[in-house]
Amino acid sequence: MTNAVTAGRQAGSSPITPPTQQQAQATWPRMVVLGVVLLALAVLALTWSGVGPRVLLGAIGLFGVVQGVRLLRGARTGAVDRTAALVGAGGVWLGALAMGVALLSAAATGWLFVVAAVVALPALAVAATDRRPLALGGAVLVAAAAVAVALLGGVDALLATARVLAAGTVGVLGLANLAGAVGMARIARRPLPAPAAGCGGCACGAGGCGS
Repeated sequence: MTNAVTAGRQAGSSPITPPTQQQAQATWPRMVVLGVVLLALAVLALTWSGVGPRVLLGAIGLFGVVQGVRLLRGARTGAVDRTAALVGAGGVWLGALAMGVALLSAAATGWLFVVAAVVALPALAVAATDRRPLALGGAVLVAAAAVAVALLGGVDALLATARVLAAGTVGVLGLANLAGAVGMARIARRPLPAPAAGCGGCACGAGGCGS
């Protein structure tokens, strides 16, 4: 943590401030709920090949729409900047598209997972600046792997692989949320700092100790 903060200061970026106890108390229950939901969706997508991936895609689309609407409302009130508003509009559009594809068929859902897997790293390469060559190299490998799976195993194998990768990614995100919730819960349960020596916790500024 110290090395990361030091590196951030050297790079000119703002240092990462740890959450306060109040923030941790409000955050860790939501992280637990989100982690459990993500794990449940991942398990459903892996065990129920016909409907599970469609439920997973629909849930991802719904999450994108909800978060996009939240960002757009924040932009309307001036709470977020224009970039966040553009991200919110994209989240609404892509989320609605994902929900529509999930309603079509399991095959359409599988193909959308394939497209997402192939396009994710190139999109990351466009957004990234310091590791763009690494992202582009990974994108080429993913595209080549998709072609190889389709040629060797057929379309069904390609769709099944995309389904497993999507479910695995969501499962990893669920575990990350649970791990983060554990850290937040530890911060939330830390004992409050003891009052300074010679102070009984009264309102000194209001004349309590001095009176």
